[in-house]
Amino acid sequence: MVEVSAAVICRGGQVLICQRPRGKNFELLWEFPGGKVEPHESPEACIVRECREELGIAIRVIRKLSEVVYEYPKGAIRLHFFAAEIVSGELVQNEHVAMAWITPDELHRYTFCPPDRMMLSSVDMERVLRGGEA
Repeated sequence: MVEVSAAVICRGGQVLICQRPRGKNFELLWEFPGGKVEPHESPEACIVRECREELGIAIRVIRKLSEVVYEYPKGAIRLHFFAAEIVSGELVQNEHVAMAWITPDELHRYTFCPPDRMMLSSVDMERVLRGGEA
């Protein structure tokens, strides 16, 4: 089982989503930014590192929102989703084709990767953005 972390980065009633690049699994689908947990790294530390590397920002993890297990044809991942906020830095597009700040009402307009869709079906994004429990 591969451990993966993703950040649900909140700002002013919106959440950041990113579009995957061509040539990767689920190319051009939308996701919450993140990546694989490295050996001896916690899921929380992973998402802080990934946001720094991929987006050029420092984040603060607020709380864990959800955990999803997804079965790929070649193996499974456990994806840890965390609510987070930007504490410093300016967003840069190092890994993704596009990025967007959207409201919960706009989520249905985007085609998300299956694990992200699974999380969205179980988490109340309105409550997350208001600072409540998922």
